[in-house]
Amino acid sequence: MSEKNTMTRNAVLFLPAKIVEGILLLMVSSLYTRIFLDTAFSDYGYVNMTVNYAHLLTATWMSLGNTRYVAAEYQKDKAAGLFSTTSVIYALICGVACAVCLIGGLATGSSLFFYGAIMFCTYTAFTILNNTMVQLGFIRPAIILSLTSASLKLLLAVLFVGGQSNYPTAVPALLANIFADGIGAVGAVFVLGMPRVVRLKNFSKDLLKMLLAFGVPLMGVSLCTGTLNMIDRYLIYGFLNKQAFAIYYANSSIPSSVFNMLSVAILRGVYPSVLKAWRESGPEEARSLLGSGVRLYMLVSFPAAFGLAAVSLPFSRLFFEKGYDAGAPVIALIAFAMVFTNLTEYANKGFELVQNTKPVMANSIVATLIKIAVSVVLLMRFGFIGGAVGSLVAFAAYFVISAVRARKYLMWHVPLATVARIAGSAALCGLAAYGCTLLPLSDLFRLVVAVAVGGVVYVACILLSGEAREEMNALRAKVRGKSEK
Repeated sequence: MSEKNTMTRNAVLFLPAKIVEGILLLMVSSLYTRIFLDTAFSDYGYVNMTVNYAHLLTATWMSLGNTRYVAAEYQKDKAAGLFSTTSVIYALICGVACAVCLIGGLATGSSLFFYGAIMFCTYTAFTILNNTMVQLGFIRPAIILSLTSASLKLLLAVLFVGGQSNYPTAVPALLANIFADGIGAVGAVFVLGMPRVVRLKNFSKDLLKMLLAFGVPLMGVSLCTGTLNMIDRYLIYGFLNKQAFAIYYANSSIPSSVFNMLSVAILRGVYPSVLKAWRESGPEEARSLLGSGVRLYMLVSFPAAFGLAAVSLPFSRLFFEKGYDAGAPVIALIAFAMVFTNLTEYANKGFELVQNTKPVMANSIVATLIKIAVSVVLLMRFGFIGGAVGSLVAFAAYFVISAVRARKYLMWHVPLATVARIAGSAALCGLAAYGCTLLPLSDLFRLVVAVAVGGVVYVACILLSGEAREEMNALRAKVRGKSEK
């Protein structure tokens, strides 16, 4: 099987699983707005995004370095040295995080610091180990553990709340996340066989130096990327109030969940193949595979963005507690911002492959400054909607800057005609879906009909335009091969 076919197969394998996971996480957000007071949901959202931010600042450099080198190290000694080294680093990072949170908790008297510290430890462990399983080809265990974690975040919150509504604190939600990611991390540890190889004596200074050399430049990148991704939420939390933050956080979680599952599903199938092609065949083969991966991403992300924009109002009304639909425009704006975000991530792979991540940091600094300036001005004028507009402007600028600079190294290429066919089909999908939202039906039926009609229109347009010719030929060949057997 060719590397391109392997890449596509892995992406297709991940996509249904990530869709299910995304639906589960959407259900989590929906449930939390209904069983918690908006102030409690706001506290949960604030802790959750701060944990994500802290992970970006302190652990992403190690995670990316681990992803970059684990395949080669696993062939040598089952990654005994690498796993032992990263385990020590992880323990040190968690120790510092817990100490900082302890000081914060004692200073403020808030128990959220305590739960946030544990949540950081479990989230970081599961995120790194799940990526490691994918990189090493443990696809099915990675999918199963991801779905288990997402399911537990839903079920355990209900259990801990005990059937109540308008719960006054975020503690049950935080506990549900801690247990869910913790169970996922423990499962990943055994799948990877870490108990057999992780020993303090296997700690390697050479591997540490390698991780530091690759990862330290990424610390600045992580700082800027984290700020770029989350500064709008922090500004809303600081400039407005908890209710506005809860509405913004809930609605922005919809496109974030959808696009994260799409991007992760495809990128996890694509990047191992791109990395292998870079090592074994050179830049041109890696560029070709990366371009194929971006095309796959466009095929699913463009209709997702137009579709979410079309159904944002009934979606928000159906999924969240009454009053949260005031943030429906946020869904549309963040959806298109996420398209640019993930296209930029593909552009940044060129910098990662040549192991020169300094341009990524510079690009993200510029985009962050743009986002802060635009968001502050628009927040004062339009409220939390201004934060979403600032995100769209900043991420579009980030993509343009990164794409231009990446051409010097390795930049993916997708023919303009391909982009036009996919974008045109996606726009027609959105128009058809929006028309269905105007029908005199309940929000549930409007949403169901809009999704169905929009999907049919998109598939028809893609087929009629000839954009799906390659996939259709592969499908016919596969069916023909089975029939001949």
